[in-house]
Amino acid sequence: MEFVEDRWKALEIIGLYYKGPVKYAKAVLEKWPKSNGIVALIGGAAAGAEIFYKVDLLTPACVHYYIAVVPEHRNRGVATQIVQRVEKLCTAPVYMATTMEDNAAALRLFTKLGYTPHRWEDIPRRARDFLLKATCGYDDDVLFIKGADPREVAQRTNDVEKFWLETCLKPYLSL
Repeated sequence: MEFVEDRWKALEIIGLYYKGPVKYAKAVLEKWPKSNGIVALIGGAAAGAEIFYKVDLLTPACVHYYIAVVPEHRNRGVATQIVQRVEKLCTAPVYMATTMEDNAAALRLFTKLGYTPHRWEDIPRRARDFLLKATCGYDDDVLFIKGADPREVAQRTNDVEKFWLETCLKPYLSL
């Protein structure tokens, strides 16, 4: 498997195979300078993609924002390799992702890769509110985190406030 950094091709693939709107992914790519996208290729053809970004919490964090795998390549380790590649590219001490509790594939993927799941409702309110802004994970039930406890890194920063305003709130208000 080969990987190429191509934010707009990643957005195109995610738009085709992600079950939901990609308005927020596009906003991250357009408005957040610490964002990127990668495409996984098998035999020169796209097999999957991810959009990710860095944001400064108490320590820098990398957020796996959108991941999609082309249907004929699912259940073959493509998502695992994509996440591992992003971890190498992002080089942050903390990694996060959010998902719905009924997304069995994402739950298996991130658990297998050493991420700890936390239901939003189980995280203390101040930490939860901050991490929701940092991940724009308002439609999800579960926060996956690797490298820290959510309570330890949840400190309000200007970086998170700016990220949230430009890539979560403004796109939401334009719905």
